[in-house]
Amino acid sequence: YEHFMLKEIHEQPEAIRATLRGTAVNGRVDFSHLGMDDVFQKIRKIFIVACGTAYHAGLVGRVAIEKLARVPVETDIASEFRYREILWNPDDLMIVISQSGETADTKAALQEAKRQGIKVLAVTNVVGSAIAREADQVIYTHAGPEIAVASTKAYTTQLIVMYLLALYLADVRGTMNKQELQHLYSDLLYTDTLAEQVLSEEGEIKALAHKYAHVQSTFFLGRSFDYAVAMEGALKLKEISYIHAEAYAAG
Repeated sequence: YEHFMLKEIHEQPEAIRATLRGTAVNGRVDFSHLGMDDVFQKIRKIFIVACGTAYHAGLVGRVAIEKLARVPVETDIASEFRYREILWNPDDLMIVISQSGETADTKAALQEAKRQGIKVLAVTNVVGSAIAREADQVIYTHAGPEIAVASTKAYTTQLIVMYLLALYLADVRGTMNKQELQHLYSDLLYTDTLAEQVLSEEGEIKALAHKYAHVQSTFFLGRSFDYAVAMEGALKLKEISYIHAEAYAAG
């Protein structure tokens, strides 16, 4: 590969498989090892807090959790969350997302939640990181080392974890039946194959990149889940190509 980012893009299917491995029993997501079922059943509100790409994964998580588990969710950029005056409730839950587990603003938000007596669940890629140590429980993404500055496989696996968590919350809270949960989980098992299909079209994607390499601005449109993905797409294009890009809700 020409550079680490391209290598890590191609590692996404295996990273997805690694993250999904061992997450289900009898075709349904099983996170009972976290020991948080009582917390999940009583949740009043979830705060998802992260920065950058992880924040965009959190936006997808918000849509999934509200849709499947019927729990109100707020998603915040960690650097802004630190300065909010939250009206906490003992039955709130914070979910922090950080690839490295060392993101300073995210760690500060976690520490504030802990001071308020709020349970914190971390989603991170690095075992033994500061956020992993300080959270009440951790779900690891198993994406493997990510060397490139721009996140690729870590983001993809964060999406997988957030959807898995939404399915498990739905199960614990009884908002979906067994058949629905099994069907959605089985769909999730195909995501590695779908990723491989996209990667097999690398030639066509390169041709499109050459076609649009000299545009001055690019606009990404999406609705619901896809609006969050549009935000990530715009960030990636700005970050890597320095082409002006914005995401807009499709309406």
